[in-house]
Amino acid sequence: MRIGYLSLKERQEGEYVQHMAKEASKLGYEFVQFTPFSIQPASEEILGWKYIAETEQWEKTTFEIPNYIYDRCFYSPNIKSKQAKPIVDWLKKRKDITFLGYGLPGKWETYQALATDESLNPYIPKTKKLLHLAVFFEELRKTRKLVIKPIHGSRGINIYFVTLSPYSISVSTQKQNEVVETVYDTRDEFFEWLQPLVESKNYVYQNNLDLQTKSREAFDLRVLLQKNEKGEWQVVGKGIRVGKPNSIIANLSAGSNAVAFDEWITQFSQRTALILQQDIETICNQLPIVLEKNFLPLFEIGLDLGIDSNQAIWILDVNSKPGRKVLIQTDPSIQQKLYSAPIQYCLHLQSKSKSERSEIK
Repeated sequence: MRIGYLSLKERQEGEYVQHMAKEASKLGYEFVQFTPFSIQPASEEILGWKYIAETEQWEKTTFEIPNYIYDRCFYSPNIKSKQAKPIVDWLKKRKDITFLGYGLPGKWETYQALATDESLNPYIPKTKKLLHLAVFFEELRKTRKLVIKPIHGSRGINIYFVTLSPYSISVSTQKQNEVVETVYDTRDEFFEWLQPLVESKNYVYQNNLDLQTKSREAFDLRVLLQKNEKGEWQVVGKGIRVGKPNSIIANLSAGSNAVAFDEWITQFSQRTALILQQDIETICNQLPIVLEKNFLPLFEIGLDLGIDSNQAIWILDVNSKPGRKVLIQTDPSIQQKLYSAPIQYCLHLQSKSKSERSEIK
């Protein structure tokens, strides 16, 4: 059996892939890594990197397309991503290849699917697609604060917090470690800024929830869910991301710090902590079921939850290609489990027929 790690960038996530390759080699499986552009169109052979267990090194060589593919392609609005996506889609349609996970659509479709479930609906912020200037502004007049998010965004990039004041409209966004605020004195000036976002049809907007600590630091809870060797969903770990003072997003890429969930939860009374944990458990149990009922099979889910000032929990984002940094920082002991999880799940997939695999939930 050949297992392939697929990424847009050659030799991506080096340490993680190295350990994963070791786990595969222990079981006698071949482990390779490649990009969509490594595939030779005529022969369908790949010029990529193969792990050599004896030397623990990588050798550049040609090999056939792997039986199982772990897709870690992170797309962005650039030419390289646009060229890569049709190649990956072609691989996903092939009957002789199984992807560990087939990914999720954008935020809009994901939110809609989750909102249809009775048990998850209370945790979904009111979400609308950004399609009309006037409709957005009318909502802003009612709520005074809204947040605009890209449908296909990640890492907190291009998220805009809009605030309506008596004499102006302010738009705040986080660029790396600093908050950048732009103030528009008139509605027309604001509309001029907003128009390209509306025309792109690539944004949604939500009520701006109060998701800050008492020290006014943005924070959220990252939960990593993965399927185990039996194909069952399990919570691998939880970690809190806390932004810098006066930050507006809590991504580690924006300079946030990681705090252990068990440490963070101690600030609440026993009763409040129990209610929070029960809500988190409800979401973690039901969310994968709903996603796989509406979309193709998944292997892992990065779930970002917000906890507001009333201790209400909100589903902020769902990612089918999640990062692991916050979990490793707060609990280094789970690293080995993270390295072996994709390989163990491959074993589960291998035990199923192709028709069964396409139905795996």
